Amino acid sequence: MTYDRAGRRWTLGEGDCTANRQVVELLAEQVEAANLIILNKRDMATEEELEVATSVIQSLNEDATLLRTSFGEVSASQILKLTDRKTLDDDVACHGRDCTSHSHSHDHSSAACTDPDCTDTSHRHENGSTCADPDCTDTSHSHSHSHATTDVGNLGISSFVYKSTRPFDANRLMKYMYAWPVPNKDELDNGLRDLYPEESKDSPFVGVLRSKGFCWMAPTAWDGLLQDTWRANTSMYWSHAGKHLGVQVGGRWWASVDRELMKDFFADNPAEYERILAEDFVTDEFGDRRQEIVFIGVNLQEERIRKALDECLLTDEELDDFRKRLAAMKEVVQTQ
Repeated sequence: MTYDRAGRRWTLGEGDCTANRQVVELLAEQVEAANLIILNKRDMATEEELEVATSVIQSLNEDATLLRTSFGEVSASQILKLTDRKTLDDDVACHGRDCTSHSHSHDHSSAACTDPDCTDTSHRHENGSTCADPDCTDTSHSHSHSHATTDVGNLGISSFVYKSTRPFDANRLMKYMYAWPVPNKDELDNGLRDLYPEESKDSPFVGVLRSKGFCWMAPTAWDGLLQDTWRANTSMYWSHAGKHLGVQVGGRWWASVDRELMKDFFADNPAEYERILAEDFVTDEFGDRRQEIVFIGVNLQEERIRKALDECLLTDEELDDFRKRLAAMKEVVQTQ
């Protein structure tokens, strides 16, 4: 039995589509959507491990406040006050008088108080104490940690977005994806699986920690028993986190929907309708159909990744054929 899927770890409602989601994907999405992230077990990590974890989290979500703690000790006031500082360590944040942690001393009579909001005159307030805020640039007090390792670039963590306005050839794309050096590819197009070798250590995707977005594939067959013309009008959701990689149906591209029907759909939200037309419809010919995938990782081989994905796009000749077949398919639909 595997516990990689959410439904095998938690009891979820019948028919809940979340049950089929990969746990690692759900966890990654929680980090990406959070406004407050608590990085626990700080006491068990080395300084380098802590900085690497911090950098990975900040690469996934640069806007969230990050609180680094030990033993999960976080008071309500700490959370509520985390509005003006992006990253806080437990030994800084827990100097308030309402802190209940016993992992460090609260002897205010002999130690300086570092709570910036504290107005208690019974103890000292001075800038000579050690600061553990990795984002602090104030030279008036000591910084016991090394700023050299806090920069994401110094750790080799980076990101980029791959974009294109022509479809992928499904066979060529799957060839690269099945060679991706991760063990779990249960959500790829298994109909094409036997055509390709398993993972390759020379894959350009080595070092990718997270990738997500949507992609557009051309049909592999426009007629016959194996026809898959649905690909031309279908957005595919690309998601990779940790050891899991998948590409699943995301829904129809808006460009494949009658404009009046689309307008009716957004009758209660006309601003969103206008936004989609202005921002997502990137070409007059294909509308919002496109490739848009973000890659985050360590020592990313961006040039090789871009080259590999470019090689999966339709060639000029293939694109001309795609245009003719797509136009013919539209004519058939309109006459029905």
